[in-house]
Amino acid sequence: MSFLKINAIKITQPLGDFFITGLNAASLRIIAFSEELQYYDESGKLQGSQRKIDDRRLKEIGRYIDSVELSFPNSIILAVNYNEEGELIENSNDRWYYNQIEGNHYEIIVPTDKKLAAIIDGQHRLKGFDYITDNTRLQVELPCSIFFDLPNSYQAYLFATINGNQKKVDKSLALEQFGFNVEDEPQHSWTPEKLAVYFVRQLNFKDSPLKGHIRIAPKMSQDLQKEIFTEQSQWMVSTATVVDGILNLISSKPKRDRVEMAQENIWGKRSRSMVEKFKSDKSPLRQLYLDKSDDEIFKKVFDFLVVAKKTVWNKFDSKSYIFKTVGVQALFDFLKRILEVNPNADESTFRRYFTNIDQYDFSKNTIQASGIGRKNIRDALLYSAGLLEVTKLSVDTLDKIKSLKS
Repeated sequence: MSFLKINAIKITQPLGDFFITGLNAASLRIIAFSEELQYYDESGKLQGSQRKIDDRRLKEIGRYIDSVELSFPNSIILAVNYNEEGELIENSNDRWYYNQIEGNHYEIIVPTDKKLAAIIDGQHRLKGFDYITDNTRLQVELPCSIFFDLPNSYQAYLFATINGNQKKVDKSLALEQFGFNVEDEPQHSWTPEKLAVYFVRQLNFKDSPLKGHIRIAPKMSQDLQKEIFTEQSQWMVSTATVVDGILNLISSKPKRDRVEMAQENIWGKRSRSMVEKFKSDKSPLRQLYLDKSDDEIFKKVFDFLVVAKKTVWNKFDSKSYIFKTVGVQALFDFLKRILEVNPNADESTFRRYFTNIDQYDFSKNTIQASGIGRKNIRDALLYSAGLLEVTKLSVDTLDKIKSLKS
């Protein structure tokens, strides 16, 4: 795996943090891709999230790039750590990550063997380099704004917001692609992604155990193998973490479901029944999703989080990984396993599964801020709840579980 290192400045805004940097066109063509998200406009015509590729326009851009007056001051906006299938990259060795240098100055580490940067805005500027005659222009540096782990639904929202004053149909995109205006759509048309984003908004802004704890932010900051803890009065977790946790309960392949349902109009024949044919999807709350029992799905997630707040989240410890990304991921893994064993679980059921968890200390330095750390916490949760068969566990796994005991 080869990597590119670039310097960047972190910008903090209400939606979340992002980074401003410069990348030359040659590098961007290697690491970035553009996905045409599908939606229907007001007339029922199938459209895409970005403007259609226009050869004539691209030739004009190419000619401009070749000119002595070339200047692209506007940022190309990238959402990184997603592949071309729309899946969030979990493997720490494949992901983009960043390290703080000083203040708001950072170094971003970019894997160059895979395309893991979705272009939210600026595809035509980059595509214009396919039409140049002066290849030295590929070394021209282009300003970029980089969002880490920005969910697909928010990518569409950001694009629609940026371009909303230019094209009326972008409002249709915003309505169709993400869950911000989901109340205006027929319930049967909601995709798993849209439902998950809608739930996360409910959890963050209404009275819930996660209220005020969710933000648009990278799943992991600093070195992916090591997280530097700082004293803070409130813990935060990324939107992507919670969206993914909920999605795993209702869909094993969210993009597959989205693409399938996008074949019909929101206000027409689109329905969750369109994805009933994927019988191999054994997500524990899949049937509730298909039955449009959204209140029941939300209640199960809510009840589980209530119990988590009363137990493992009862007292905030800035050094405890249970308040970090890997801890929240492990808790959603725990919830998924409980529901696989007991689909009818409610708050009282969840309390029983959490009974013995207080014997574990998740602030121990044997835990890593990585997939390994997530597994260690998940194993401890499952073991304490009697959901792991001891006879099938390796000696190494048992030793790691025992090492977490207080």
